[in-house]
Amino acid sequence: MAQKEFSSARNSWDRFVKRYTEIFSLALKTLSCTSCDLYDENKISEALCPILNRICYEKSHEKNYEIRTPSWEQPIQPVSIDEIKESISGKRPDFTCKFVNPFAMEHEAYEIPLHVECKRLGRSANKNWDLNKNYVVNGIMRFDSIIHEYGKRADSGIMIGYIVNLSHEIILQEVNAHQNIHCNNNPNIIFDIIINDVLYHRQKLNRINIWPIEFDLIHLWVDLKK
Repeated sequence: MAQKEFSSARNSWDRFVKRYTEIFSLALKTLSCTSCDLYDENKISEALCPILNRICYEKSHEKNYEIRTPSWEQPIQPVSIDEIKESISGKRPDFTCKFVNPFAMEHEAYEIPLHVECKRLGRSANKNWDLNKNYVVNGIMRFDSIIHEYGKRADSGIMIGYIVNLSHEIILQEVNAHQNIHCNNNPNIIFDIIINDVLYHRQKLNRINIWPIEFDLIHLWVDLKK
């Protein structure tokens, strides 16, 4: 029975992640045709919020079941006294999509967050600020950080890249170079799939600091230069 419940929960989670991957890719495609401040990461994500709301509304009517809009900058919800003491509630991924697991055998596994972190990509006007390094150090690495704990208790997470200049090929080369320096246990990102005009890659990570160890980090990159 336990094995059946685990399999059912895993299948439900996979469908949940696939649904929100599609929703974010559709929203990013719309965002690419929208005017927004490419110099301000928060402003870009703000512009994405109403688009996500509209797409979730339309998909809910199309599929005839509830699809909740991702929460923007929501603190990580503690599920134990220890997590309150560790103050993880002060950490805020850019977006959170909550999965309710009806097959959970304990309260800690009842609500699982799908965390989404967004970063600009390209070359910054500030020579002292490296956008592509930031994508790795303050983006990817937060999904295996004892300080941030993004993706804790989850099998997957999402990184969104806002391309503000340069080609994605140059950016990808630099991002992978920074991975080799700062988290060399991570496999390189290789884009070979496009979903709704958005670059897609599923990176298989073996995390060191956060459970579960086996973790899928989905990368969605959108070109905002145009």
